[in-house]
Amino acid sequence: MTEPRRPSSVALWTVILGGVTLAAYWAFLGWDTERDVDPVTGAETGPYQAWQVLGLGAVLAVLTFEAGRRGRPWLATLVVPAVLTASFSVDAATDPGSDGLWPIGAALVAFGSAVGTVLVAGLGAYLGRRRPR
Repeated sequence: MTEPRRPSSVALWTVILGGVTLAAYWAFLGWDTERDVDPVTGAETGPYQAWQVLGLGAVLAVLTFEAGRRGRPWLATLVVPAVLTASFSVDAATDPGSDGLWPIGAALVAFGSAVGTVLVAGLGAYLGRRRPR
């Protein structure tokens, strides 16, 4: 016989998912605002390096996989993309060097993180149900 889930555990998972997503965003991406300029061509890139984006993706993949494995895939698919998109939006909208295209970036972050979270949390939920009891 299984116990029904208590509302406090949903609130705790919401705080964990939101808090880790927020901390990971600011730890990997939020501090870097300097764009790189190629001295030969003058082309600007950045501000992020590949390792920063991959690090954020790895942290969020582990987080959402674990949430799915522990029976919270839908909570992860709601909280992680929302917090990630909000963090990106605040960061990009307040950037003094912004070109004003941040809403397009925010839409891409929302879509990409939602798709990725659904897939990874779904995999975690599937594998969580398959483990021997």
